[in-house]
Amino acid sequence: MRKNQISGVIFVFLSAVIFGFTPVLAAISYQGGNNGINMAFLRAFLPIPVLLLLWFFTARKSIPSRRQVGTGVILGGLLFGCTLLLYSSYAYISPGIATTLHFMYPLYVVLFNAIFRRQKPGMIRIVGMVLGLIGAALLVDLGGSTDPVGLLLAFLSGIFYAAYILVLQKESAAPMPLYQLMTIVSAAGAVLCAVVGLAMGKLTVALTAPAWGYAVCVAMLTAIVGCVLFQAGVRRVGDANAAIFSLLEPLTSIVFGVLLLHDLFSLQKGLGCGLILLGLLCTSCADLVKKKEAVKKA
Repeated sequence: MRKNQISGVIFVFLSAVIFGFTPVLAAISYQGGNNGINMAFLRAFLPIPVLLLLWFFTARKSIPSRRQVGTGVILGGLLFGCTLLLYSSYAYISPGIATTLHFMYPLYVVLFNAIFRRQKPGMIRIVGMVLGLIGAALLVDLGGSTDPVGLLLAFLSGIFYAAYILVLQKESAAPMPLYQLMTIVSAAGAVLCAVVGLAMGKLTVALTAPAWGYAVCVAMLTAIVGCVLFQAGVRRVGDANAAIFSLLEPLTSIVFGVLLLHDLFSLQKGLGCGLILLGLLCTSCADLVKKKEAVKKA
């Protein structure tokens, strides 16, 4: 493996750890007066000054067109619609289970392409979807120890993120500079979260000092450090390989949830999460095989 590829693997690995660890920090901040909607607003709003500076220093001469701004606004609505749902789910279920359910979004993308774009998923992807659905069913505890509201919120967050990915794929045909896009997405997300928060009376600054610290860490680590590391990793190892290493994200959430939040993790829940991750691995491997076959034909 080349040095460039090794660094790419390290970057994707670190981004997965960050994205897996920050949900636990968000859940801890709820104990100090924070809530899911307020956390989503802070996640969108706090990084904007840093993103504006990065935009200025990397692409100051680049002015987005109206169409690009419109696309960025749509992406912001989808991404932070997802964030509102996912962060809200942490109040009902453990971050590990929520992140695992959210991470089923590649299966939703495959399903969307099969239904609306007539793209045949292939046997490996079908197996992956079946495993994911069985795993999700195992997470539904009929005995009542797992809140169905939290499961629904996490499930819906994955659908929003799948839609975000599909729109982002279209945007990549005429891409904006990275920090320019991230700034527009965050600004649109901040407006959305502010409107929802004000309507529901969930916006607050009455957080304890530790809760503010956790919230700032979540916002900056996810919006700046995690995104930059992931983008750098994708450029070195490719998106299909990056998707496989990104499966560490829900595993990280599960481990830190057990260690820091003392989440109870039964055999049934462990089996459910394991089947979802196996299904995602099947989907990622199918993408990798498809790309290698395309390269051979070229």
